[in-house]
Amino acid sequence: MNHGHAKPRTRRKRGVVAVIFRDAKLLVIRRALTVTAPGKLCLPGGAIESGESEEVALIREMQEELAIEVEPLELCYRSVTSWGTNLAWWYADLDACQSPEANPAEVAEVHWMSRDEVRGARDLLPSLPPFLVAWERGEITLNCDWC
Repeated sequence: MNHGHAKPRTRRKRGVVAVIFRDAKLLVIRRALTVTAPGKLCLPGGAIESGESEEVALIREMQEELAIEVEPLELCYRSVTSWGTNLAWWYADLDACQSPEANPAEVAEVHWMSRDEVRGARDLLPSLPPFLVAWERGEITLNCDWC
């Protein structure tokens, strides 16, 4: 009988990120102090649960974090965080009549930020600057104005 060693099964975590604009401002959150990377500024999003599509995860995460209904429009970027999570960045639509409301268990603050405000922020989650650089280089195409 062969008792060879089986390779351990590893699977990277997967997450979704919402790219949402209103009046030429980007929706940015400050993470609650009780979650991973506490107090960091980032785009809203979260983990993709087993069996979920990216789009379904995005819709669920926006409901859980911000009590909003979004429509995923287009996958615009993919990245891997320094801690090994595969992120899918989705451009999404938020109806103008909806206002994000922070779920305090996950989100400390909600902001609509200009490009300069995001660029000048000190507490950005490390996954956000590479997204901004890729967009500024034209590697990401979004149908919006962000000034």
